[in-house]
Amino acid sequence: MTEFTERYKSLSNIELLKILEKQENYQKLAVESAKNELQNRKLSDKELEQVKSEILKQQLEKKKKTEKNIKREEKLKNYGKTFIETISPIQNEIQTPERIIRLITIVFGGISIYRFFKEFGILRYLFTNSNGGWDLSMLVYFFNLIILPIATFLFWKRKKTGWILLAIYLTYSAMSSLIMFFMNLGRQPSGFANLDTLFPTVSPLTYLVTLVFFGSSLWAISKKEIRGLYDLNKSTLFKVIVFTIIINGILIITIFL
Repeated sequence: MTEFTERYKSLSNIELLKILEKQENYQKLAVESAKNELQNRKLSDKELEQVKSEILKQQLEKKKKTEKNIKREEKLKNYGKTFIETISPIQNEIQTPERIIRLITIVFGGISIYRFFKEFGILRYLFTNSNGGWDLSMLVYFFNLIILPIATFLFWKRKKTGWILLAIYLTYSAMSSLIMFFMNLGRQPSGFANLDTLFPTVSPLTYLVTLVFFGSSLWAISKKEIRGLYDLNKSTLFKVIVFTIIINGILIITIFL
């Protein structure tokens, strides 16, 4: 009797056979104890074949799992490489449509996530507080909040609907920035601390920068080589922009008048 005798009695047939298959990983005494335990169990040839078959099955599953993990790691590495290449400020080649699409997806995907967490408190209040008011302004608020992640995802998937929704969002945002720019020209603090805290004075330059950002993004996705990937022509581009401007104008008039 050895120190392994009692311990190996609790091991399964599979575990004992695994010890014998990889004898180099175990002490000689441990291997002998495993052999003796199997002999004492007096397994039939059929039982031994079943055990070996189960071991083989486990080995194949382990191999598949390892290969799957390797593929997942390679996929993540490729995503990381693509991300770095996309946002890298050093570009040795002309911006390709694919690079522009990836960059737009990354930027506006990030904005979508940031806005969700920023507005989470308001969203929770609106859905949990019975006193939360729902009017046209709230519909505009939710439309503006929800459309971007949907548009970004569909745009990334090369869907025509994604391009249209993103163009609507960019046109709407650019127009809103332009309106806010003119509304804040020459605006001065009211002199009432509480009012100024609730409605702080924002520099018109902020809205001008925002206008340039959304405008340049709209210009980027409106390039012929980008539109071509979504099967869109100039006529559709013109209709989307004009439609958005008209609807946005109607909404502004409805809310403020």
